[in-house]
Amino acid sequence: MSNIIVDFDGTIADSLPVVIKLFYEWSGSQPFSSTEIEAIRNMTLKQALKSLHVPLWRVPTLLVKARKDFGNYIGEVPVFDGMPAVLKQLQASGHKLYVMSSNSPQNIRKFLKLHSIDNYFIGIHGNMGLFGKASAMKAIMKRDKRPNEKWYAIGDETRDIDAAKKAGASSIAVNWGYNGSEILQQHKPDYLISSPAELLKLIK
Repeated sequence: MSNIIVDFDGTIADSLPVVIKLFYEWSGSQPFSSTEIEAIRNMTLKQALKSLHVPLWRVPTLLVKARKDFGNYIGEVPVFDGMPAVLKQLQASGHKLYVMSSNSPQNIRKFLKLHSIDNYFIGIHGNMGLFGKASAMKAIMKRDKRPNEKWYAIGDETRDIDAAKKAGASSIAVNWGYNGSEILQQHKPDYLISSPAELLKLIK
């Protein structure tokens, strides 16, 4: 059996529209066109922040605010089609599932419970820094290490790929979240998929 660390925003939760809405509220900027949104999706996080004129020193404060404000909209955030069934099957097959996210544990638990997928995970690890997932992955992998078990890290952003590589997990990038296929491919994940059902083919 395998151990699977799953990102939350953009992988399980279709939260990008809410995040964009929050950005409009904070910045007062005009709505982006679909072309502009797609361009931002194919940037790394640091590139996107620079393009949006958000200095790195403001990120920790904004992240705290984002977690709080996101909780007010959590009822508007859908789960990606196909993910509940895939998570259920993976868990039923004996794989161990964890959630790791920059979002808060409270928001994650509320969302998972709202969509009746909370029982599929044995660990929820929230409040990660935007660039601090690798060390957290390593800690989980060291703590729960078992012989002959493979580790996968599933995420929708380049930073998820980079963290998986540093931690020594196989990276599965999904192209239905925050980052687009072009930028994900540039970071060379072990696998790049375009539907939840493909996870079942990769993880036996």
